[in-house]
Amino acid sequence: MKNEKYNGLEVEKLFENVMMEVERAAYAFTKTLGYKQLNYKEQQSAVEIINYFGECMFDYHLESMCLWSKDSLEDVMISIFPNKIRANVSFFEKIESVLVEFFEFLYHSNQQDNGLELAESVKKSNKLMLDKVTVNLKGSTEEKLFDLGSEMGLDMSDLNDLDRLYKFVSLFETSKK
Repeated sequence: MKNEKYNGLEVEKLFENVMMEVERAAYAFTKTLGYKQLNYKEQQSAVEIINYFGECMFDYHLESMCLWSKDSLEDVMISIFPNKIRANVSFFEKIESVLVEFFEFLYHSNQQDNGLELAESVKKSNKLMLDKVTVNLKGSTEEKLFDLGSEMGLDMSDLNDLDRLYKFVSLFETSKK
C-alpha cells in the first residue's frame, strides 16, 4: 500500500476503512483477558491510544493494521507521539502496557502476523518516547499548565481531563481579548 498512488477521495475512503478495522479490533480487545489485566487508568485510555496509534500509522506511513511494521511503529512512538499528543508523562506511561497487550491480542487472534515483534518493539521504544516527552515538557508552559490541572484535582493522565483543562484555560484567554 505504501508505494501506490491515490487521489484524495481514495485516501479518505482507505482511511475510513483502516480506522473501522482498528476500531473493531480495539473493541474486540476490550473483551479479552489482556485488556482486563491492564490497570483501571490504562483501560480508560486503551481504545483512545489504539485508535490514535492506528490513525498515525496510516497518516504518516500509509499502513493498515495488517501491514503495521516495526520501523513505522518506532517512528510513531519516538517521533510522532511526543510531538503530536499534548499530555504529561503519566499519560505516555500508559502507552506501553496498552499497546503490548493489544499487539499480543492481534497476534493470537491472527490479525497481525508480527504482533509479538511489534510488542517487543513497543517495549524497546517506550523509554526513548518517555525521554523525549520529558525533554519536551521540561520548563514549558504546558508543564506549568499540567501542574495547575493537578492542583485543580484533574487527572493529568486522562485525555478527557486534559481537554477540560484546555477548555478552562481557553475561557481565560478568550476573556483577555
